[in-house]
Amino acid sequence: MPMPRDPMRSSDRIIWLRRPPRVQPSSIPFVPRASIDSIALAWDALTDAHPHFTDGACWHVIGVHRDGHGGATVHVTRTNYRMGAVRSVGVETGFIGLGTKGIAHWQGRWLIGRRSESCATYPGQWEFAPGGAVEPGEDPSVGIERELMEECGVRCARPPRAAALIFDGETRNWEVVHQLEMENPPDAPPNWEYSEFQLIHRLEVPPVATPCTAAMIAIARGLFAASGSAKASGSTKDDIIN
Repeated sequence: MPMPRDPMRSSDRIIWLRRPPRVQPSSIPFVPRASIDSIALAWDALTDAHPHFTDGACWHVIGVHRDGHGGATVHVTRTNYRMGAVRSVGVETGFIGLGTKGIAHWQGRWLIGRRSESCATYPGQWEFAPGGAVEPGEDPSVGIERELMEECGVRCARPPRAAALIFDGETRNWEVVHQLEMENPPDAPPNWEYSEFQLIHRLEVPPVATPCTAAMIAIARGLFAASGSAKASGSTKDDIIN
């Protein structure tokens, strides 16, 4: 088996996919750089400030390598969500997460959401919605369908398609980016994670956007061009949903 690549290598920060990535669990344990006591104290402080935060199982990425023929393998080991969350208050654990993100569209327009001020990362910033952690035992494509329902309140019109792997250097997460076609546009955000949605017809980086949004704009443009459509259908006016 080829050795996994260092997940921080800049040449690997965008991997275009022609088939879904393979998530390969490992028995190598995750050993945090910080002490368990400092992590526990930081987590207690976070949950005091954000009572809606919950701990749970997630993947730590050991390494990523391209398989050839448009595929990739993500080598992971199991740990807990708090290992990534405490980095937002300055406790460095060495955690690198695995997430799933959607580029969701409906009638030629694309869905972005403003993250709520209660979010630990990128509060108040715009991004493509939805997104979340890949849960152990769950395929990333199943996870993004679940996130679309939980965070946006809508269903996929057809199965998601994995388009790329990207690395967010600020949150230190690898993200599996999927193309999603929604059955219908969302109403107001159904929970605390987003404060508002917007359906955009121009694939441009919105003001106050997360750093990885620019990479996802490039992916969306590639998907849009590949669809053979010269211009978006429907309204030429962006719709705000809040």
